[in-house]
Parts: sequence; structure tokens; C-alpha cells
Amino acid sequence: MRFPKLSGNIQITDKEEKILIAGDPEGLRSLGVLLTWLADQDLGAWPYLKEGQHAHLHIYPRHDISEDSREVELMRMDQKGG
Repeated sequence: MRFPKLSGNIQITDKEEKILIAGDPEGLRSLGVLLTWLADQDLGAWPYLKEGQHAHLHIYPRHDISEDSREVELMRMDQKGG
């Protein structure tokens, strides 16, 4: 399943026992599009997702977000077939 590519500048880090999500307007908008896309997906259309599993995707430093960011996993709380 191809998901929307992030654009602009986004940084996601641990800072003083908090998670900091920072970005320029383009980056924050693209993150919003990605979150909306994940929320709107029909999990029944994900053939590799087994019954009872959660839809999730990974966002990687240097590839999707800034080099000094942490790897991020976005996951829907509902389950396929649930």
C-alpha cells in the first residue's frame, strides 16, 4: 500500500521528556495529509494485513523526516475485521 510522501521539513524528537513535532508549513501539512490518509483507509482493502492486525506505517529519519529525528511508527488503534 503506497502512502502519501512527506514533503517540506519535519523533525520529530524526544525533548525534555516530551515528543516534539516541528516543521515548516509544507511539512506540517504533508504530515496532516498522511494522518488523514491513514485514518480514511479501508483496512479490508489491505491484502497483507491479517484479521485482527493494526494498520501501521513507519517514518524514517533521513528518508522521510530530518536526519536528527527519531523513527516514528503511526498505527491505527482499530483492527482489521474488528
